[in-house]
Amino acid sequence: MAKSRLPAFLQDHPGLGTLGNVEMPRLKLLQASSPELAQFENARPGEFWHSLLDKSIGSTVRICPVFINWCFILWRPREAGGGILARSDDGKHWTPADTEFTIKLKSGEEVTWRTGRSVAASGLGKRGSYNPNDPESPPAATRLYSIVCSFPDHQNWPPAVVTLQRTGVKAATKLIDQLKILRAPSFGVILEMSSVKDESPAGEFNNYAFELYGPVEDKPFYEENSRQYRFFIEHGLKVKDLESAQDD
Repeated sequence: MAKSRLPAFLQDHPGLGTLGNVEMPRLKLLQASSPELAQFENARPGEFWHSLLDKSIGSTVRICPVFINWCFILWRPREAGGGILARSDDGKHWTPADTEFTIKLKSGEEVTWRTGRSVAASGLGKRGSYNPNDPESPPAATRLYSIVCSFPDHQNWPPAVVTLQRTGVKAATKLIDQLKILRAPSFGVILEMSSVKDESPAGEFNNYAFELYGPVEDKPFYEENSRQYRFFIEHGLKVKDLESAQDD
């Protein structure tokens, strides 16, 4: 069926109703080292990039946090090739469990990470576990927050996932605390998400900032957000190309 033959009201929301087992695209905050800068002329550091639309949507965008969850990711260090060694989607149990990984750190030291029976038993989420010989080293496992976003000002855009970890965790936990005190469900709240400059020992980078904007007043849009929320509660969230999040 050609798009030109569709009624206008059907063309407004392409793809909705087809979540199925599709992995959700990502909404990335581009850094100076992001590969998109070399691949696309319109990609700019400090702007948000929709990975399915392959387009920048600027440094500030209004979103609705349809669904929020978090997990633990055990990343292989970048200098050792990168990638996901293990993950805990429920924050309690590793997949794979009871598995041992020998890791060569950037310093040249070889260490062993064991997933054990559970995240708590493994200790990989605790400070000092990255290098067991250095109690001040960071946790080996990374807490990663995923926020499914819909777009109140661009309801024809497909929803996308913002992933926050490491330096982004503070912004994620602050946002969750703010949402908890509201009487509305998260998918009924509009946020303004902005790119802000931040600093770390490695230098300047772009980070996330969230500001409450107001409630959703468009009932059909709210009902679609609610439908998506129920889907993720029932089926879980799959993020497309999650391994690329290691370089965020």
